[in-house]
Parts: sequence; C-alpha cells; structure tokens
Amino acid sequence: MDLDPDSLRLTGALPVVVPASPRRRSPRQHYLGGKPPMAWLSRAHTAGKAALATGTALWFKRGLQGGKNAPIRVDSSLRRSMGLTHDQARRGVHALEAAGLVQVHRGGRGRCAEVTIVTDTAEPSVAPA
Repeated sequence: MDLDPDSLRLTGALPVVVPASPRRRSPRQHYLGGKPPMAWLSRAHTAGKAALATGTALWFKRGLQGGKNAPIRVDSSLRRSMGLTHDQARRGVHALEAAGLVQVHRGGRGRCAEVTIVTDTAEPSVAPA
C-alpha cells in the first residue's frame, strides 16, 4: 500500500490562533503606597493595634498623594479606608505621635488633625549574632 504525500496536504486557509490576553488587575484594587521602612512599621506595631492600623492608612494616603511628605488629613475617608472608628484613629494618632513616628498639627475644635509622617527615625540597633 503506497501513500501519496499529496493526499495529506491541507487545502484552504489555516485557522488563526489568537493568544489569550494576559490577566490585568482590576482598577478597583488598592495597594499600600510608598515603601514604609520596616523599622517604622515595627515601632508602630509596638505602639499598639490602633497605631499600626492608623499608620498603614497614613502610608496608603501618602501613596495616593504621589509619595509626597505633605500633611495628611485624618478625616472620615482615611478612617474608612482601614475600617477605623473615630476613637481608634484618635488613639492611633496619639500613639504614633508618642512613638515619634508622626508630627501632628491640630487645627482646633471640630477640625481634622493633619499628620506628617516622620521617616528619618533611627533604625533600631541589631545585636550581632
């Protein structure tokens, strides 16, 4: 039985294969802005849960500002971004201020506090192993 190679040839156009497009992130996903130093986060963690949550919200807001170290208003939108109550945010700001991680500018009764993140905090010394 002889095989004819011409009988195996395809006639007509070949099907076009379109590669799948890469998955794109949803535009609704949010990420922590900037690069908070690990020493800063560690000190915020030791200051308490409210301080860490408030500090994370402050770094997020700083990232929305393009990484500028401008004062950040501690308003309801900032609190909502981390699910904080007014009292939790207030306690967090006080704890961060006491730890030397932020400078607080209070505008008076009924005004939102404005916070500037202090990034030149000294690194904790690590004991040699």
